[in-house]
Amino acid sequence: MALHRAWAFVRRDAQIQASYRLDFVMRIGGIVLSVAVFYFISDMLGTVVNPYLQDYRADYFHFALMGVAFYPLIDASIASLSRIIQEYQSDGTLEVLFLSPMPILLSLLLSNLWTYLWTLAQSLLYLLSGVLLFGATLNWSNLLNALLVIAMAVLANAGLGLINASFVLVTKRSSPIAALLSLVTGLLAGVYYPVEVLPGWLRSLSLLLPATHALNALRTSLLGGATWQAILPELIVMALFAILLLPLGLFSFRLAVRWAKIDGSLTQY
Repeated sequence: MALHRAWAFVRRDAQIQASYRLDFVMRIGGIVLSVAVFYFISDMLGTVVNPYLQDYRADYFHFALMGVAFYPLIDASIASLSRIIQEYQSDGTLEVLFLSPMPILLSLLLSNLWTYLWTLAQSLLYLLSGVLLFGATLNWSNLLNALLVIAMAVLANAGLGLINASFVLVTKRSSPIAALLSLVTGLLAGVYYPVEVLPGWLRSLSLLLPATHALNALRTSLLGGATWQAILPELIVMALFAILLLPLGLFSFRLAVRWAKIDGSLTQY
């Protein structure tokens, strides 16, 4: 029954996505162009940055490729749930969703399932573009390790995503939390450059972001060939983030739902 429900949501959203063919083509083109940009930046800055990348056994192009490929998944775990709520609010269907027999959080999570699958597919397109068009070399034998890291990264950030969604549910506006986290993650988590180039105090702050540990584990797996035992410390840290943040996120979401029902503002946007 659960799989049937999940498939129904995925099929619905996939059909909606397939109806926007130009958007699909533009996204693929954007992925290829993004990879090309970092390929040429690597040619220009490689000799400067490469000494910082010895632990990854990679040059700057490979380092940046991993960042731009997997950062959208991290961003989705923080912001996509709130975007789904905003879509329901703008369509005027959020109240209908609350009245359905399915728990509201489960309905929202199933509505969000396609976002994760589509974002994961785009991450794979980034990697394939780098390999097929620009000669990138990846350790595909560690792909299962990478999928494990992605799953842990999503769980580690899920609490933040629920807090962000709670803000949108109550205020009916875009949450500044997602924008701030996106900015801080891009600056400190090592998406575009290694955290080793940051000042010491910023490097310490970067360790407070789940994305820092996720990207480090992904790079050491797919670039450095690290085994799951080698990335176990990063997995443990992400598990601790999940244990800490998920209860906070669930608590804030329950409060937001209760407030929205008492306030009677589900139909407002």
